[in-house]
Amino acid sequence: MIAYKGFTKDLRSRMGDNKKETCNFVIGETKTVPESKTARSGFHCCENPFECLRYYPLGEGNRYFLVEAAGDINEDEVERIACTKITLKKELTLKEFAGHGMTYIILHPNRRKWQQIGVNLRVAEDEAEGTEEGMIAIARGKRPLVRGKAGSICGLILEPWEGQIAAAKLFVAGEDGRADTWYTLNAERELVET
Repeated sequence: MIAYKGFTKDLRSRMGDNKKETCNFVIGETKTVPESKTARSGFHCCENPFECLRYYPLGEGNRYFLVEAAGDINEDEVERIACTKITLKKELTLKEFAGHGMTYIILHPNRRKWQQIGVNLRVAEDEAEGTEEGMIAIARGKRPLVRGKAGSICGLILEPWEGQIAAAKLFVAGEDGRADTWYTLNAERELVET
């Protein structure tokens, strides 16, 4: 299954096997452990990209990856995944990470934990603000409003009726008040780079 995993800047993982994971991770290499149980053992990752930020906040030099979780997979009600095999597929830029997070919300509009408040992250109903460069701010609603300081990543998800996503855009707030659009929602309900 495709999932998301955060790491420290030196590609070390803080969680798993009830201790710090000490193995060095390499893109494309598959790591294996004998068992997996969320919050106890195995390699930990998340289905919702923004859940990674609970363990690896933005703005601290942490890195985020698209991973393939395989082998014995264990999930809990907190939206964590533990697996016995993990492969780092791709490191995500902040722009890509925000795009994957928005895509998750679009594809799963009725999931209960879509709203997120964290270090340098605001994903909220109707209104959100990016107060720092490199912060992610996403507003979702009938008339979503997002504001951001220069360099913040801003997203709008239009939801005219509950659970019915009609449009989405993701952009960076510019110095001159203009925004360069990075992703737009296409007919297949995917965010595509523009």
